[in-house]
Amino acid sequence: MPSAVAFPPNGSILVGKAARRRRAMDPKNTILSAKRVIGARWHSSYTTRFREHYPYDLLETPDRGVVFRTRAGLVSPAEVSGKVVSRLCELTRCQVQDVHAVVTAPVGFEKERRDATSQAVANADFATVRVVEEPIATALAYLSRSSLKHAFVYDLGGGTFDAAVVDCSQYPFRVVGHGGDPYLGGDDVDRTIALYVADRTLARDCWDLTDDAVTFDRLVSACELAKCELSESEEAAITIPSIDPAAPDSLGVIQITREEVQQLALDLVRRTFVICDEVLADAGVKAREIEAVFLAGGSTLLPGLRGYIESYFGKRPRFDLDPLGVVSMGASLAAARPAVSELLDPCA
Repeated sequence: MPSAVAFPPNGSILVGKAARRRRAMDPKNTILSAKRVIGARWHSSYTTRFREHYPYDLLETPDRGVVFRTRAGLVSPAEVSGKVVSRLCELTRCQVQDVHAVVTAPVGFEKERRDATSQAVANADFATVRVVEEPIATALAYLSRSSLKHAFVYDLGGGTFDAAVVDCSQYPFRVVGHGGDPYLGGDDVDRTIALYVADRTLARDCWDLTDDAVTFDRLVSACELAKCELSESEEAAITIPSIDPAAPDSLGVIQITREEVQQLALDLVRRTFVICDEVLADAGVKAREIEAVFLAGGSTLLPGLRGYIESYFGKRPRFDLDPLGVVSMGASLAAARPAVSELLDPCA
């Protein structure tokens, strides 16, 4: 389920795919990527960069936190995440009061952000909530039993890039080196494509798609759909008048190819490998000494990315598990294995 929550004019609350479909028509009331500011302070770099990237109305709370101003009132990032969890519980019809939950968090989250993530799940009224680090969950999903010493987790999601070296030689698995960037993910690829399309539209038609935040967010949404389409086809079309209602019909479409997207994303991909260099140095391990590379995050489906990863590590990355579900699979295994209980931090 996409981590998206929308507040339409009729007073209802939409979650997941239904919410995400409203992004283009109602961007200020359709909240995505709340994880980027969960537990963040108003004057932090997380919030500053978030305000630069998204069209939401953000306000500072009395305790210097962050809330979204929506037509349904003020909503915190933790509340957004909690609504996603609650909706999943409704769909599975689980009696949450009897369930002990495991939630994953990036290994780089500081205590405030980890606590806010835990609280988002606790708000769904689970019996207890515990936290496991995402790279450990990924390694658990791939390794039913392990003869490996060092595995590398390359996790490129919608909002963040996280990388970790995991010592898998004995339970509990341990993260021995980690790093990441909370503004390096699929959302940033989408923005890069959108800026490219906007530049082409301005050069070709003298029409600026960047001077209005809502219009530009619609363009980003359209570019995300085009990017996904390019995972199966060589070319996709972006219809400009559908993005900006004020645009004349004569503007027509902008065609974009898989090769163009691969080139546009190349600088972002290179940034991931700079982080990989730092993580390996932190762990005291060379890339060629890594015995297995595990992929997580939907953005690892980006065209050409797996080839770059193979070149960097000198071995094919493992992607036989669904990158969108591998972390949650690992969390399930962490919950089921008493030997892994030391990895989990209880949340009151």
